[in-house]
Amino acid sequence: MDVGISLALAFLFGIIQTFGSAGLAAVTRRRGGREASLTMQMATAVVLAGLLVWIAVNEGRTQFVAPLDSALVFAAAVPLIAAYLGMAIRGLPVWYAAAGLSSLQLVLAPRLVGDLGLALFFSAGTLGSCSSALVFDHIGALGAAKRAATLPRIGGLALVGFGVVLVRAS
Repeated sequence: MDVGISLALAFLFGIIQTFGSAGLAAVTRRRGGREASLTMQMATAVVLAGLLVWIAVNEGRTQFVAPLDSALVFAAAVPLIAAYLGMAIRGLPVWYAAAGLSSLQLVLAPRLVGDLGLALFFSAGTLGSCSSALVFDHIGALGAAKRAATLPRIGGLALVGFGVVLVRAS
């Protein structure tokens, strides 16, 4: 994969991680920490089971041992886990379940680390996370307290960006 695309994906995963953390905090404020953690794990399970169905369909099977090598096993799991997730988020905005998308990083991370190396992968992800966190704080996204994007905070973000450039250049 092109290094630019890999960097963009690592940056995007940082944004998604921030959304996942903010979503977890929002559910925690409404339902408590244990319930929020379990809800996010169910959302993650739906995403990962769906990806395993896709892998099994595209490649004919997964690399798991039988019976987990079949797409049918995971295809059956997706609606079951999604039903549990639906019950868990009842009364909450549906998009809270989207915080489980942060698990997509688990699938592509090995490829991106291979393309970028660990330091560049994590520094680009950190830049994405810091950038989106600054925006989330500024607008008070997902019910969080508003914190202005002040010049020192923006300067700190610029330093993180400069760090990515230094890691890439070395």
